Amino acid sequence: MRAPLTPKWPSRFQVSPATVHVRVEKMKSAGIITGTEVLVNTKALGYDVCCFIGINLNAARDYQSALDKLRALDEVVEAYYTTGAYNIFVKLMCRSIEELQHVLINKLQAIDEVQSTETLISLQNPINRNVKP
Repeated sequence: MRAPLTPKWPSRFQVSPATVHVRVEKMKSAGIITGTEVLVNTKALGYDVCCFIGINLNAARDYQSALDKLRALDEVVEAYYTTGAYNIFVKLMCRSIEELQHVLINKLQAIDEVQSTETLISLQNPINRNVKP
């Protein structure tokens, strides 16, 4: 008696890699998948301080020029234009508290369009995920 045929690919969905590829390409074409990313272990690179900074601008018209200056700071890894208490909310990654202090005083708060800031230091990131499609 012959052994039952098993697919050459392990898959709980019982589809071939070619089928998965075609489906992924269709989602790219539809704009559902907009790219791929490499996940970097920031701790392994020495970035021990993650913080969030709420930024108040002098005036709403300062948004674009402030954003251009924030974009130039390597420590800024995310930025959001928000409603509520702040005009802009950014995420910063630094190697140390001393580096964070330097970035705050000499880079971020030195931006002419920035009126004030409030810094929140992250102690932990227990949930980090994308939305489920």
